[in-house]
Amino acid sequence: MRTVNFEPITPRLGAVPSVTAAEILEDGVPAQLLAGLNRHSVLVFPRIGLSDDMLVALTGQLGEMVAARTTADGSGPSALGIYRIALDKDNQSQREYVEGNNYWHMDGTSYQVPGKATLLKCEQPASSGGDTGFANLFAAYEALPAEKKQALENLQVVHCLEPVGRLLNPTPTADDLARWHSVFPPTRHPLVWKQQDGRCSLLIGSTASDIVGYSTEDGAALLKELLDWCTRDEFTYRHHWHKGDLVIWNNPGLLHRSHPYNEASGRVMHRTTLKGNEAIA
Repeated sequence: MRTVNFEPITPRLGAVPSVTAAEILEDGVPAQLLAGLNRHSVLVFPRIGLSDDMLVALTGQLGEMVAARTTADGSGPSALGIYRIALDKDNQSQREYVEGNNYWHMDGTSYQVPGKATLLKCEQPASSGGDTGFANLFAAYEALPAEKKQALENLQVVHCLEPVGRLLNPTPTADDLARWHSVFPPTRHPLVWKQQDGRCSLLIGSTASDIVGYSTEDGAALLKELLDWCTRDEFTYRHHWHKGDLVIWNNPGLLHRSHPYNEASGRVMHRTTLKGNEAIA
């Protein structure tokens, strides 16, 4: 069986697997990649150049793929269940979704079981901007002082689309608010997500709106404090995209964001999602 080695990118986050496109679907390789993902949280495959069919096949070998139906745009990739990420969207909700990715967030906080992993490949890098940042929530939580962990232990946080929408549009209409809440209504979660392997992450980011039992101001201050902590340099990795790159990340343990870019930059990405198996409750 082909043995995959992993070259760390930073001390706390990221690794480059020693595998080519021709080898990535060989027996035993996807299982090694999944184990490496759990260890390193982000796997980077520079210029590996997978086709869409291979991306879908790899996703299926890693677990169960969740087809991107709500973001389908009638393109060829959408027919395969791939989410085509670009700013050339006519649908307002889809464009807001893409633009909202510019803020630190975790995918799937509208669900009780978020996706396990995201696979993102670069079809066309942005001519300016468009890097993707990752923040290791496991490492950031572990590094918190014991008294801070104790203070956060039993807190609950509300997530919804409205705070992201307000970052894009600070003066929403009633129709805007109704649309946001129809897509992602307020959902309550524990602030500290205790996972099956004993590690903990923090359910924070741009979709976090309130801390239950706190005033709006105090809740916002705590969420900002935690976000600033988790996105410090020692917990983060910023990926600069090249055509053909593939990045896979362990969603329940990370925040991520895209760095701003505009439609003229030409950035096009193809994304698949691996079904989750880690309930928040």
